[in-house]
Amino acid sequence: MVEKNTTSSKTVSRSTSVPVRTNNIWEPLSRIRDEFDRMFDETPGNSFGSRLMQKMYETADPVVELRDKKDEYQLVAEVPGMSSEDIEIKLSDGMLRISGEKSESHEEEGESFMFSERHYGSFERAIKLPNGIDHEKISADTKDGLLTVHIPKSAEARQKERKIPIQTS
Repeated sequence: MVEKNTTSSKTVSRSTSVPVRTNNIWEPLSRIRDEFDRMFDETPGNSFGSRLMQKMYETADPVVELRDKKDEYQLVAEVPGMSSEDIEIKLSDGMLRISGEKSESHEEEGESFMFSERHYGSFERAIKLPNGIDHEKISADTKDGLLTVHIPKSAEARQKERKIPIQTS
């Protein structure tokens, strides 16, 4: 099999078993990385593509988890550096919407950053709530950079839950 190498200034025909020298010693590794990026990015339903992961980290959207406790569901969102005044929670048609804005702190005179990986901006997350919740008793609190939304289960939902025995044969 013959391949064309177009990375250098000349086009060189080569056999796959003969290495081609280029001016950039990292070029072969760069090609491998590009191929992995392409492979992951083009896989349907894949959320691990490097460009997709990079996009995910470029937003200010908080990551969330929904926990199923005995008497309530807990929605926990990471909101580091945000106060309760920066966050708004709304409930409508079974959807819980969390929105807010993480503002950039102002730089002191004479300070400069070597680099910054912090993200700022507004966000909105909409989470479909499970059935059987008591809408009137939903509450929220923040502590140590975590927003916890307490979503109590209705009395009917707690009574409907039962353990199913598993039989062995």
